[in-house]
Amino acid sequence: MDSATVLSMFKQTMEEQRNVITKIKERIPERGQGDGQPVEPISLPNMMTALSNRIEKFEFNPEAGMTFSKWFSRYKDVFFEDAKQLTESAKVRLLCEKLDSVSFEKYQRHVLPRDMSQIGFGETVEILKEVFDCKTSLFTTRYQCLKLKKSDAGDFLTYTGRVNEFCEKAKIHDLDSDGIKCLLWIFGLESQQEAEIRQRLIAVLDREYKAGKTVSLHELHHDCENFLSLKRNSEIVAGSMKMVEATSIQKRKDVECWNCGDNHYARQCKSKPWFCKKCRKVGHKEKFCEILRKKKSDRHEEAVKKSNKRSGGSRRASRKQVRTVRIANAALEANPHRMYVNAVVNNCAVRFLLDTGSDITLLNEKTWEKMGSPTLEKTNVVVKNASGDRMKVYGKLRCMIEMKGIKAEGYAYVTPYNSPMGLEWIRGNEEMAYHMDMMISEVKVAPNSDVEEALKKTYPKVFEEGLVVVPKKEE
Repeated sequence: MDSATVLSMFKQTMEEQRNVITKIKERIPERGQGDGQPVEPISLPNMMTALSNRIEKFEFNPEAGMTFSKWFSRYKDVFFEDAKQLTESAKVRLLCEKLDSVSFEKYQRHVLPRDMSQIGFGETVEILKEVFDCKTSLFTTRYQCLKLKKSDAGDFLTYTGRVNEFCEKAKIHDLDSDGIKCLLWIFGLESQQEAEIRQRLIAVLDREYKAGKTVSLHELHHDCENFLSLKRNSEIVAGSMKMVEATSIQKRKDVECWNCGDNHYARQCKSKPWFCKKCRKVGHKEKFCEILRKKKSDRHEEAVKKSNKRSGGSRRASRKQVRTVRIANAALEANPHRMYVNAVVNNCAVRFLLDTGSDITLLNEKTWEKMGSPTLEKTNVVVKNASGDRMKVYGKLRCMIEMKGIKAEGYAYVTPYNSPMGLEWIRGNEEMAYHMDMMISEVKVAPNSDVEEALKKTYPKVFEEGLVVVPKKEE
């Protein structure tokens, strides 16, 4: 069943109901005249009920095009013709009764502090049109009118009705040749770069339409040129300000916070300290971990260079600084009579030799290979044994250490020798450092005056005051 048939059936039903009400009105006076009794009008409740049954509830749905104006145009004759005998307040009550709960509540809030009974029927209709109508400009309506298209599933009758409806809403009959030219001129501005101009000219047309004036095509072009001129002047002023601002900004180098990544220094960061999963430290993200170490080493090298320059600028001072470390207990094979400690380094169990005479910790290359041969960092440290011989070092490795349930981190130097643990790692473990301090504090040298007297008697010349001539040993 198509829409035309439904509309025809609805009109027929409305006509039949109107005829029934008319006959009821005619019979009441006739009955009164035959009985010799005065004419009794239809009671107000019955009239309100009969009219209310003919009117459907209003539900505002702008997406479907169901506005108050459209709904009221359907039942306008019921209010103005069939409800003539109703008072003004009764018509208002009937109209508000047919609003759904959401629409009625919205209308009631809109008219506050007045009560709906204090507003006349005509004013009520105008307020409802204002609240429950689609707020589109005349230009937008005309634009939609010219963009109408027939769908493949729709019939020609429905399409004809839509075109007729939109043309009436758009007031196409009020347009002259200049009005059509202006519309087509603006419709052609589809580029995104011309969006600002298009918006400005649409506002000009809407203002003139509301004032009842017409705009010629040349006047529209003149407004466009004026707007472009103002825009260029504004850009010139803004451009000079940007140049000044850019000059001041260029003096400041772009920085990136190690902790959060924003454009400020790490010392100015107010974010929560970031926990680095690479080095297990807080204060920087993973991507800055290697960079941070490199910058620290660069700063150290720069400080060394500056100190070398201040020391005289000789060739020896300009060379790269080399740190020499002596290892007391480095050997190719482990000694069972020495003290060892077990630790977990980079998730690998390692048995270290305790070496309190060494500052650094060495790591055997076979143990390093068990760890998967992680990348080694270059080092300038020269390692020598107790005899003064230089030891081979492949590089240094950043390690995560766990000893006696305490986690720490530090560097180990990979060599082909055994794995002695130096003071750096020992001091890094709170428990080991505590016991070491206790041992050192308990070591005391007992005075022995007998030994001193015996030495003086055996070597009296050594303890004499003054200078002593030592003869040169003949080769």
